[in-house]
Amino acid sequence: MQNNQGPATQEQSINQENKQETRLCSICLTFFGTAATQFYCSKCYQSILKETSTETKQQQQVVQEIKQLDEVIKMKEDPSKCKVCKRKLGISGIQCKCEAYFCNKHRLPEEHQCTFDHAEKAKQLLIKNNPLVNIKKLEEL
Repeated sequence: MQNNQGPATQEQSINQENKQETRLCSICLTFFGTAATQFYCSKCYQSILKETSTETKQQQQVVQEIKQLDEVIKMKEDPSKCKVCKRKLGISGIQCKCEAYFCNKHRLPEEHQCTFDHAEKAKQLLIKNNPLVNIKKLEEL
């Protein structure tokens, strides 16, 4: 009889090791969770995962915005040097509409790969200063 009990107790101990510990979900207090789900039920665990993923996305967006702002600040940081050739400007520095400073050699938009759209700005200025003339108004005069 002792021989039969020995293997049975070994099998029981193996089954108990394989059996996962379960606890009542601390959020909903309805279902049970395992260590794999941090002792949350599957529904609550999925909602927690969604919340953390949206938080990490928001944090990544904030980090990207900060990097972009840092780049803009670096462009504006040193008005005493030409952005292209890094020559010291002194009193002769010229600020372009792209808000960077250049020497006399690089002052033209073609010379420093200007990001400002001069053609579009000129079109907008013409539209603003020259409104459309209505034919009915001319006939009345």
